[in-house]
Amino acid sequence: MREYLKLLRKSKALTQTDVAIFLGLSQNYYSSIENGERQKDLDLSILIKLSKLFNVSIDYIISEEEKLKKSE
Repeated sequence: MREYLKLLRKSKALTQTDVAIFLGLSQNYYSSIENGERQKDLDLSILIKLSKLFNVSIDYIISEEEKLKKSE
């Protein structure tokens, strides 16, 4: 589970639908990313948009992704 995405989203008082619209994705697709059902790495365009939306560095998102891979 990409708990860090959920925490970032909730810290901004956003819904999954809000984030999905910002990313240009369906809510179901974003939900599957946040819940870890999409095993592929996040592509660069999504990483950039998430970093802008949540006001975090791309490095932060990548490092959290790496932590997930190590724990699997």
